Amino acid sequence: MIYYYFKYLKIRIARIVFRTIYPFFPIKSNRITFCSFEGLQYTCNPKYIFESMYHRFGREYDYVWILARQADMPEEFRQSVKIVKPKSAKYIYYLITSGVIINNIGFEAIFPKRKKQLFINTWHGGGAYKLISLDLKLYSNTYKRYVSRIHKLGRDTTDYFLSSSRAFTDNTSRDLVIDRKCFIPTGMPRNDRFFSKDTEKTQSLKKRICNEYHINPDTLLVLYAPTFRGHGKMMRNIANDVCCSRVESVLTKSFHKKVTFLYRRHISRYDNEVCFKNMDVNVIDLTHYPDMQDLLDLADILITDYSSSIWDFSFTGKPGFLYIPDSTEYIEERGFYLPFSQWPFPYSGTIDGLCTLLASYSAEENHKRTSAHQNLLGSHECGNATGKIVDIIVKHRTGT
Repeated sequence: MIYYYFKYLKIRIARIVFRTIYPFFPIKSNRITFCSFEGLQYTCNPKYIFESMYHRFGREYDYVWILARQADMPEEFRQSVKIVKPKSAKYIYYLITSGVIINNIGFEAIFPKRKKQLFINTWHGGGAYKLISLDLKLYSNTYKRYVSRIHKLGRDTTDYFLSSSRAFTDNTSRDLVIDRKCFIPTGMPRNDRFFSKDTEKTQSLKKRICNEYHINPDTLLVLYAPTFRGHGKMMRNIANDVCCSRVESVLTKSFHKKVTFLYRRHISRYDNEVCFKNMDVNVIDLTHYPDMQDLLDLADILITDYSSSIWDFSFTGKPGFLYIPDSTEYIEERGFYLPFSQWPFPYSGTIDGLCTLLASYSAEENHKRTSAHQNLLGSHECGNATGKIVDIIVKHRTGT
């Protein structure tokens, strides 16, 4: 209790200090700072907004990326982008002098928003699956009170919050204590690609990744991408049971191809590796591949659990399946907004059950189920999210 009281007090004091020094650091209207997952990766919605801005306007804007590793920035952009380490002095400087800040998690309450700044929260998942923030069952009441005070402190920070669906707006506006008026029905920039019919670009991507990771492109590419368990320093990954000979055998019979498993565990600053239990199958570890959307594009099949990647993948039209062996524990620890029966893909808590689902796959049933799910949640995904956000940024700078 005392710990959170003093933590909150330090934030309040820091906000006063920053307001005092702000006049000495003028805002650059053409400076845009991007950040994904606290600087862990160059990825997600901020990446797609940045690349669209860069290709459309070149160096007309002053681009800043918060990244822990400079090597994560693609070489083609390194000479045109300022790369700043998280929590550094430069990090503070560029945050308080940027005309626009784009983040996929949220904004630190320690920095009061300046009047001429534009803050856009892109978030990092669509649909409405795992409970978030104050809805989480694993938080103590003391911690929830602290988080609630922080939310109230920064309630006027966000100018725009990108929404993937009506259900997302309903849940997130309530849970993060952000005015519904801030939520705009754009869909997510990272999902625009799934509405494109650029098969040449997709094939080029597949060729590049397969060459880089020595993957046979003629095999059935099965992406297994489970989400995390726990929270913070207690975050952990589930055992890799799916990439096994039993699942491989059923997939081969059902889809008439040899199988390559693409394994991607959830990454965080507390990332823990999961050993492969079955080395008698072909498994490629793509955990540290930076862009999940590339992998969703590459994969022929997705197997996941409670990850919001199921929302993204539902727009590809490809087969998806859910393996949820610890659903009871996960519900008790975290909880969900929707029952599994309303999720876009069929589910099972056992390998035997998963094999049954794989063997009985129906493309027609998959289409019906994903469409019904998108309609239930009130999807805003139309394939033009990036353009809408770029227009907002341009209008903010020009004052039109």
